Amino acid sequence: MAFMISANMDRGDPDFQMEAAISKIFGSEAAWAVADECIQVMGGMGFMQEPGVERVLRDLRIFRIFEGTNDILRLFVALQGFQVLGHPQGLRGPAGLPDSGGAAPGGAGGSQGPPGQRRPHHGGGDAEAAQTTQCLELFAETAEALLLKHGKKIVEEQFVLKRVADAAIDVYGMAVVLARASRALGLGLPTAPHERLLSLTWCQEAHERVLTSLRPLPTRSFRNLRDLAGAVVESGGVVVPTPLGF
Repeated sequence: MAFMISANMDRGDPDFQMEAAISKIFGSEAAWAVADECIQVMGGMGFMQEPGVERVLRDLRIFRIFEGTNDILRLFVALQGFQVLGHPQGLRGPAGLPDSGGAAPGGAGGSQGPPGQRRPHHGGGDAEAAQTTQCLELFAETAEALLLKHGKKIVEEQFVLKRVADAAIDVYGMAVVLARASRALGLGLPTAPHERLLSLTWCQEAHERVLTSLRPLPTRSFRNLRDLAGAVVESGGVVVPTPLGF
């Protein structure tokens, strides 16, 4: 993601705010998940100061708050995604599945052509490309349905927007790893088979998450959550007593 957005900036693309927000969300949350898993694998020793992992975990926590909280950035990603991913003919950069040359870090490689005219270079990643395309199409359908249903009030549907943002982040990740694996295969790099396996694995898992995120959204459940939250705010704390009565 970092190489891709840097290449877009180096090419002079003036519009990369959504990709930057996605990269910040993904990077900060992936780092937290990896550090947390590392402590779990190390067991009790991971919680001690000597290995230093607990310090890493504490330091990483702030990145989900600084430079725009991930919660606010998700709203931005979802609303921007309606405009960008909701119109496949206008996709740009990695979301348009650039060819392997244009996917090189730093922008190396041939011209990708103007937005809307770029075509996937599968480079042996036909399965991943098909899954990514399916997710893009589903995202477009979902975006259109939500905008028709809610109109401008979509900004108030934050439970829905979180699901949409999570799908957008996964779709962008699929496109990025597919582009990088295609580049490695196209250049015949010795790491190409491993990169292809990484790409295949990521796209398979992200594909399932996107299908889950964009399935018919349970508005009744969201209303229940909103009512529960309202009750807690009105009560100023826990609404029901503990089983012991205090």
